[in-house]
Amino acid sequence: MAKRSEIEGQHAVATDLRGWIEAVRGLGKLQEVRGATWKLEIGTLTDLNAKGPKWTLLFDEIDGHLPGYRLLTGSLLDARRVALTVGLSPRVTDRELVESLRGRLRGVREKLPQYRAVRVKESPLFENAAEGAGVDVTRFPAPLWHEHDGGRYLGTADAVVTRDSETGWVNVGTYRSMVHTRDRLGIFINVSHHGRLHAEKYWQRGEKCPVAVSFGHHPLIFALAGLEVPAGFSEFDYAGALAERPYSVVEGPVTGLPIPADSEVAIEGYISPELRSEGPYGEFLGYYAGGAMQNPVIEVAAVYHRDQPIILGTDAGRPPYDYSYFRCPVRSAMLWNGLESAGVRGIQGVWCHEAGYSRAFTVVSIKQTHAGHAVQVAHLAAQLPEAVFGGKYVVVVDEDIDPTSLEDVVWAICSRTDPVKSIAFIPDASGINLDPMVEHDETTRLEGLRMSRGLIYACRPIDRQLSGTFPRVVESSPEIREAVRKKWSALFESQ
Repeated sequence: MAKRSEIEGQHAVATDLRGWIEAVRGLGKLQEVRGATWKLEIGTLTDLNAKGPKWTLLFDEIDGHLPGYRLLTGSLLDARRVALTVGLSPRVTDRELVESLRGRLRGVREKLPQYRAVRVKESPLFENAAEGAGVDVTRFPAPLWHEHDGGRYLGTADAVVTRDSETGWVNVGTYRSMVHTRDRLGIFINVSHHGRLHAEKYWQRGEKCPVAVSFGHHPLIFALAGLEVPAGFSEFDYAGALAERPYSVVEGPVTGLPIPADSEVAIEGYISPELRSEGPYGEFLGYYAGGAMQNPVIEVAAVYHRDQPIILGTDAGRPPYDYSYFRCPVRSAMLWNGLESAGVRGIQGVWCHEAGYSRAFTVVSIKQTHAGHAVQVAHLAAQLPEAVFGGKYVVVVDEDIDPTSLEDVVWAICSRTDPVKSIAFIPDASGINLDPMVEHDETTRLEGLRMSRGLIYACRPIDRQLSGTFPRVVESSPEIREAVRKKWSALFESQ
């Protein structure tokens, strides 16, 4: 295991997507793919890669597009690349990554002033610009990612920037965007998400909502834009705090909104309350449960891009998929800090599992200190803001169980629970329309969707633990295991 100082110490951080790609090349994890078609091939290759070798894939010479108009997938498929993105040593395990991220995010609100986004005056983003009749978003590679998608999607790992018209709060979200025409994009923003709240304030006044969207940028923004950053705080500032360096932005000429200064491709325009059919799109739960929906439209006023631009893309599906990993350590760190902020003690580890698309299957390891400890932790872990969206199951285990290991967790469920006594439910919690088990139709309001939560207390009964009567686990002590591993190290060189 790497030493703590080696993990948490600063490491060279690429400040744009191209520098990041070269760093990944240095890790031996980059593959360049030439000649793939936008119709299903890029999406299928991306999905097969996520379920297999887990390369970072750089697509070029894409069928129907100019050479040099490139697309990148597989950006954050493992702990090494997530660590690289935030300036940590790539020599980390999942648990070490969570610990380090947790440290950086602890007290983040107090740290934000020193990491506020920095406005710069120039950016290579403006090497090419078009407005009005010159706008054409179809020149950029927008794959038909899945066989039954309703259209081509340019925005899958995008950064959608909006501003609260009353407070000036800037939000950055990852919201899918489908290509309608040369100057129109469909956008899906769930009713509870901050970008939707900003847009609705404008619509209620009869105005269109100014928006800027980056389609290619450092993966650091992608890692933050889809997470539960609290209302009133900007993801640009959180990204600075997470990487421990202020993030650079440039002012959009049309809207005045901040755009990542390292952006490869960006647009400015206005989100109109005009509705058009958008979707279906294969989403992160692994289903087409959302179907085709009437969603708002972005009226594109200007397009900017670097020479030989790179789109940052991703696709979802049945886990594991292209972006199912990276939210696991970040969301785990946020939830761990949330539990401790709520006054809970004894937390030994948290992991939001990839098989549950980092939302629906959460495991919390605790050192039990009193009766009801596991019950308290399970309820909070199911309902805190850091975990409630898309949540479904929470499992609480003892400190000897590795929460990142499904084998450990299933063993704990099988050997430390009585199904009648150890499983509880929270009825009528919030639901999401992308969940195939949430029933809804075109008349259902999104804020009215419900989904229960299942809680599993897979801990040793506290009374038997305190009395020492729960059976001993069959395994060698850590000291014996380490001594044997050292003596017979040749047997473990590949581990």
